[in-house]
Amino acid sequence: MNRILVNPAAGRGKSGRALSTLRRLADETGSELRVSRDAQDLVTQAQEAVRDGLTRLLVAGGDGTFHHVAQGLVGSDCALGLIPLGRGNDFAGDLGVPSDVEKAFQLAQNGPIRNIDVGRVGDRYFTGYCGVGFDSEAARCAQEAPAIFSGSMVYVYSVLRTMFTFRPPMLTVQHSGGEFQGRAMFAVACNISRFGGGMRIAPAALFDDGALDLVIAREVGKIELLRVFPKVYTGEHVGHPAIEISRTPSVTIEVDRPMNVACDGELVGRLEGASLEVSVEASALKVVATISR
Repeated sequence: MNRILVNPAAGRGKSGRALSTLRRLADETGSELRVSRDAQDLVTQAQEAVRDGLTRLLVAGGDGTFHHVAQGLVGSDCALGLIPLGRGNDFAGDLGVPSDVEKAFQLAQNGPIRNIDVGRVGDRYFTGYCGVGFDSEAARCAQEAPAIFSGSMVYVYSVLRTMFTFRPPMLTVQHSGGEFQGRAMFAVACNISRFGGGMRIAPAALFDDGALDLVIAREVGKIELLRVFPKVYTGEHVGHPAIEISRTPSVTIEVDRPMNVACDGELVGRLEGASLEVSVEASALKVVATISR
């Protein structure tokens, strides 16, 4: 028997609105359906699925939902089956999971299981990215965005709003290929190619190569940022002189003032008076995915 875990708050209620469809699919397939209470319950439910010996846990939600569930599944034999019902759905998109609920359900239930990498920062894992700077400030803004903004428009709103108040920090970034020191917009360690609702921030990133793609954006003016921003959706920003991309198994980031840290669109803490140590854990998470490399 499969188990379906639903985060009803994902996608600003999008997941909750799909509950009737998910209940029907659960009834038709003899699956158990559970509804999470909060972020910690997502972790607890994932840990329980592992203890119960499940081979796969079908999860309905967005990137933040999958982030929390991964905390309980990493290193286990229980695979994460994604039913994307969030705002951005970047992780599901990189894995080739369809956006249609019923098609995603069928894939999660019957599709092939494969191992992928995860990133690690402290005792927390991430499936997509971990970053400090403009991206983490925009993530905070996205969480506070007015309800009139939905889907990927939340991220466009958050980028534009952050742009007018953001002051680039001084970064010191050490990685396997060397060191960066200077004022920068952000430093982001990516396990997948996308973030922010379809922005192809690290277009060559692979989720099964045992490495992270480190993207550093040097300081640019607001007008130049506005000019370059649309190119992020196609990956054409990579050729810009302010962009530096390196493939590395680990990254150390220091900033000159307290800043938010974001993983998979979730604010996970503040970097203050210490360095951020980020690394990759190869083949640490089982997922159900159509893409094979």
